[in-house]
Amino acid sequence: MEKERVCNAKRVLLEWVMSLQSLSNEIWFKPFKEGAWGTADVISHFISWDRFVIENRIHPLLKGESFPDIQVVADEVNKEASNYARSGISKEELLEEFSSVRKQLLSEIENIPDSAFRLPYPGNASITLFEYFTGLIQHDETHKQQIIEFLQENKVVE
Repeated sequence: MEKERVCNAKRVLLEWVMSLQSLSNEIWFKPFKEGAWGTADVISHFISWDRFVIENRIHPLLKGESFPDIQVVADEVNKEASNYARSGISKEELLEEFSSVRKQLLSEIENIPDSAFRLPYPGNASITLFEYFTGLIQHDETHKQQIIEFLQENKVVE
């Protein structure tokens, strides 16, 4: 049940992101406000963190290994994601990459046994694996809402 809820939420965001294909390049790259990210940056951000979760959380979990002892500096990961979004990659290429990585994430989540979602999250026994993924879903939804509000402010959607 928990795994199904996680996968459904991740799938819904994938479908929603792919609906952004019709955005103009001007809106795609336009910052939400001065000095802030734009839609392209957020989508690249999703790609970076999905890859991180796949490589550094799900793969070790499936192998019964400890999580890698790495220092994650979120600001650096986010800056790299933003730089990548503005490196010359097209909207279509970035959306395709997002789709591919998110589908890989979904496939990897599907490989996690259902029972594992009720177990303590490795490295933080105060939450379950389901609660960890719920936090990731809330993160997705926060960024989705930012984009929706931006598109409404710019009269792209109602």
